[in-house]
Amino acid sequence: MPTAVTRHVTGPDRTRVHLLIPTHTPRHLDTCLAAVSLQTDPPDTVAVTCDTDAQEIERLLGRVWPLVAHRLRSLGRREPRLLYVARPYQNEPRLNQVRNNGLRAMLDSGAEPADQVVTIDGDMALSPEAIANHRALAARGSDVVVAFRVNLTEATTRSIRADDVLAESEHAWMALDAGQREAMSNRDRRCRRQLFFRRALPWLSKAHKPKLLGGHHAVRLGALLAVNGYDEQFVGYGYDDDDLARRLHRLGGLSWSIAVAMIPAFHLWHPTRAPSRPTDAPGYSRFRRRDLPARTERGIENPLAQPAPNVMPVPDESQVLAANASRRE
Repeated sequence: MPTAVTRHVTGPDRTRVHLLIPTHTPRHLDTCLAAVSLQTDPPDTVAVTCDTDAQEIERLLGRVWPLVAHRLRSLGRREPRLLYVARPYQNEPRLNQVRNNGLRAMLDSGAEPADQVVTIDGDMALSPEAIANHRALAARGSDVVVAFRVNLTEATTRSIRADDVLAESEHAWMALDAGQREAMSNRDRRCRRQLFFRRALPWLSKAHKPKLLGGHHAVRLGALLAVNGYDEQFVGYGYDDDDLARRLHRLGGLSWSIAVAMIPAFHLWHPTRAPSRPTDAPGYSRFRRRDLPARTERGIENPLAQPAPNVMPVPDESQVLAANASRRE
């Protein structure tokens, strides 16, 4: 049976927020994590969940995360709990399974249905007020938050260094120009219009609109449990997030918020894996099916076969500093 979606606030606007970061590569992950140190209201948990057990990611976490934690402590802000989840690559991209691995680790660590899960990709950098705004929306009852991203150019991305993000509070690349603000406002209005028609004239709405952006969205954990999380039968590129939006719409009874223009996040440039035509994406044939229920068969419960994911500790700051000193000798 679907899990009931429950809500509570622990203290003023203190709904717990967990940040889920799936990745298959260390590329841009240092900047993604460094941006956590900019959060005016940091998340309660950060779960880095990997479609690989490559040691490069573990070494990156051991180098960067203690610096993130140190900066937050120096500012008198919350130091999130870090969960690092990994298992060997399964010879095909399994983003949804990796996301669910992170959700399972959160549940094992005490996450509750009332908590909010903010999902971003490992090549995203959140704006400083992002988690604070996600927390505020969740505290006001939002079960699903439709957010978005600003795509940075290759030149801008090459100019960004994680060490600079950790050392400074303001960054020019996070200041939206007029064109970016207009694009965000236009998409925000389009999503609000789609949500209005879904509520007023649902028969005229596409089943997955307003849609969720895979690189940045938020869903209450209870809602994710009710639909059994991300559908692990989506492998390869594309349509997995459209599927989640469609199943959440089909579940019904959820409060949706459009926050495209309210919560910027920044997508760091890299070569795309997207096919030239969306219909060529591996997930398209499964998304075309109209018989898929709100609660997916293969998700948080009943996952696809895989080696047992490991939830591993990350070296603490003293270990990293000692290792750095040893390398300098």
